[in-house]
Amino acid sequence: MGRNYVDHAKEMKAEIPENPVFFGKTINTLVTDGNPIIYPKILYETQEFNQVDHEVELAFIISQKCKNIQTEYAHEYIEGYSIFLDITARKMQISDRNINLPWYRSKNFDTFGVIGPRIVPFGEIEDPHNLNIELKVNGEVRQQSNTKYMIFKIPEILAYLSKFVTLVPGDIVATGTPSGVSPIQPGDVIKASIDQIGTITHKVILGE
Repeated sequence: MGRNYVDHAKEMKAEIPENPVFFGKTINTLVTDGNPIIYPKILYETQEFNQVDHEVELAFIISQKCKNIQTEYAHEYIEGYSIFLDITARKMQISDRNINLPWYRSKNFDTFGVIGPRIVPFGEIEDPHNLNIELKVNGEVRQQSNTKYMIFKIPEILAYLSKFVTLVPGDIVATGTPSGVSPIQPGDVIKASIDQIGTITHKVILGE
């Protein structure tokens, strides 16, 4: 999900959405806890596009096939929760958006979809809308918020998505990031944490 925290929408100079904003990330982006995040050489060596940002998010995982569900039944389709990092080639995203192109390429480089450290079963988290969420780069806090500030809550997100997309077991839905997104560089160490889920740690490396 995009722009699901007011403070993040404002820092991106974007309008507050009236409906959930969603986009796709492809399976090549996925990487699990402890594996490196690759800063693509094509971005690093190009002044036009050399900015890659971190975005920490709460994710939920789909447990069964669903289409056109109602918000009150959303809980029946959620397996559990995890931490997700939506890594974004920011300058590329802005450039593409300014000429009415989709966000696709800026979101879908290898390792730009980080998930972990585990899936916490649905029943183990009483309220997913009251979890502290934090991201540090080299020990410095960059993002710090709480999931209670999400504009669209999980049942609403799932019901809305299912109007357009048939979701299947194992699908990952990331719920958007709070403010504080900022650039990362090769050599950085990222640690992201969410209450009741844990912490993931990733080093940023330069791609070949």
